Amino acid sequence: MTDKKRRNQLLVGLFCLITLLVGCVKQSTTNQTIMLILDSQDSYHSQMIEEGVATAISEYDDVSILKRVPDKKNDSDQQTIYLKEAIDLKVETIIFSAVDIEKNKKELDLIYKKGIKLIMIDSFLSDPYEHKYIGTNNKEAGELAGKAVIQKLGKKAKIGILNFEDRSTSGQEREKEQAFYDFIDQFSTIEIIEKKLSWSDSETVQLLTEEMLDKYPEMDGIVAFNERTTIGAGRAIKIKKLQDEVAVIGFDSQKECIELLEDESIDALIVQNPFAIGYLSIQQALNPAENKKIAEPMFTEVEWITKKNMYQSNKEKFLFPFSPYSP
Repeated sequence: MTDKKRRNQLLVGLFCLITLLVGCVKQSTTNQTIMLILDSQDSYHSQMIEEGVATAISEYDDVSILKRVPDKKNDSDQQTIYLKEAIDLKVETIIFSAVDIEKNKKELDLIYKKGIKLIMIDSFLSDPYEHKYIGTNNKEAGELAGKAVIQKLGKKAKIGILNFEDRSTSGQEREKEQAFYDFIDQFSTIEIIEKKLSWSDSETVQLLTEEMLDKYPEMDGIVAFNERTTIGAGRAIKIKKLQDEVAVIGFDSQKECIELLEDESIDALIVQNPFAIGYLSIQQALNPAENKKIAEPMFTEVEWITKKNMYQSNKEKFLFPFSPYSP
């Protein structure tokens, strides 16, 4: 059976499952307005959150969703404007993926005082205010990357790190990276010989990776902590034909990430479930019974995907969700 047929069968199966679960009768709610504030328009992660939100919203009557996404990447100032707009419009719920929580503390304080329900996605807000967090368990994700390195390279290796610059504001990549370090610290013979940071696109990351590989021909592996750096690293390995010499452990499941995994330019992907994050955020917003422990984080699943296991039924749902990404 071809990969294409397997994917089509999966999508049909998921469609049937969701149809059975949802049925034809929408759930009734009082008229509510929700503002969804995301941090990026062009990432696979954000687009799949939107897909999850749209699927969940379709199950309810009398719910309006206002989507707000900055035109520029990492624009915390624009997100501040959106939060003020949500307060002025008196929306019932704000679902917020923050670029920089620290820059939004004033608005978040006012949101709490006005009794607006706040659901943070991907960005954990550490404060005494009641809110819901839905997102990836970054500690688990970072540890999985460490385990993938050990399985692929053993307990003695020289590796490079690719991540966003330290001005990365939501902290997701920093948390994953720190959890990775905490895990590999158990192995004194794992040496990090280079670290590259960039906010740039995958083309720039590819060039940075090629420079790193030229500088350190003894490098055994690369760990890339987000979509753009994963694609950049995979492209560099592919163009330099180093698939059998340098292992790449990456994050996320954008279409090109999967293609690079299939042709072995990437050895493993630590895959999150942004569709579930979006879906669950709406469920939490509209189902009061599910908000009894509102301050308790809700972590979505994380999976370690390789070419060998990517078509196993429990892995496919992460790579090929119900509403697939189309670039």
